[in-house]
Amino acid sequence: MNALASLAQFDRSGFDFVAAAAGKSAREVQAEGVQYDRAKQLVAAARTLCAATSHSRYQQRAHEGARENGHRIETLAYIARTANSIKDATKRWHYIDTLCNTAGDLSRIRKRAAALKEELQPPAPRTACARVKHHGDGLATLRVTGPALDVQAAYDAAKNDVTTWLTQDCPRADYLVKLSVNLDLGDYEKILSGAGKDVTVRFANGVVMPGEEFVRMKFSQFGHIILIGAMDGPVNAYDMRLATEKHRTMMLADSATCTWKDCDVPASRCDAHHMTEHRFGGETVVSNLGWLCRYHNHQAGRVTRGHTERRGGQIVYVSPSGQVTPTGTDHVARASSREPGTGRAGPAPPRS
Repeated sequence: MNALASLAQFDRSGFDFVAAAAGKSAREVQAEGVQYDRAKQLVAAARTLCAATSHSRYQQRAHEGARENGHRIETLAYIARTANSIKDATKRWHYIDTLCNTAGDLSRIRKRAAALKEELQPPAPRTACARVKHHGDGLATLRVTGPALDVQAAYDAAKNDVTTWLTQDCPRADYLVKLSVNLDLGDYEKILSGAGKDVTVRFANGVVMPGEEFVRMKFSQFGHIILIGAMDGPVNAYDMRLATEKHRTMMLADSATCTWKDCDVPASRCDAHHMTEHRFGGETVVSNLGWLCRYHNHQAGRVTRGHTERRGGQIVYVSPSGQVTPTGTDHVARASSREPGTGRAGPAPPRS
């Protein structure tokens, strides 16, 4: 057996090492020749996974799954450590059992754990609040949670000169001619009819709010309504107040953020990127434009970083290996409940 095969066998025996540390202290494990930090890791994992419990069936399944999947020590230590924050014992053992019986490396377990923990322990709803931390050097940090549009307005007014903003009674930014809304016409109809609870409204500055909250606001304070075509994306824009540059306005129908994979920089801080570069004949038309933050705009086009393009009306990110990740609005999906080209609701499904 060569060194790599030995390492693979060691990794797959992770649970055996954890079980061997059950009931021992870190010093006792260290006395057997194990480095102290590893000893502490084993003992902590064993305390959660192997101690006596009234949930013995969960525990047995977890042990069997850990052995069958060959989870290594680091993976089991992660499962044990993150399980301890779940206060309900049944939910905690369900979490441990599920993860031990999930195949894959630590990155796969982390993703499954995040989704599972959100399911078992949904985060408490946020409430409006303010917190301040004094740093002892004459400066302090203020953290405020409140209505998204109000907080964003305060941030936009303060970000360039906080000191002046504070001395001017903390005014909010004026959005009368600056703000545009990415709103599908079908969703707009829902909102007007009072059925906008399930509609999400996205603003150019990154703010997201439910349609029922949006409908309570004065529509005249927003910059534009954008008309969206199912296959072509944004096709026109109609002013509600004072128009800004039309291309950038219409681009909001594709996305309210950077269209690079896993980037959420708001469109208000992004560049209008030519997906087919201008030097290669790419036209300055909305169908060839997409939001990219300043960093990703410099990365786009490099063969080692990937690029964005439009497929079937939707902007996607294409990795160097060719993997496609949708990053823009799926106009086909948004239009699926209406007859093509009419904007009207389609026929009701047949009754069973």
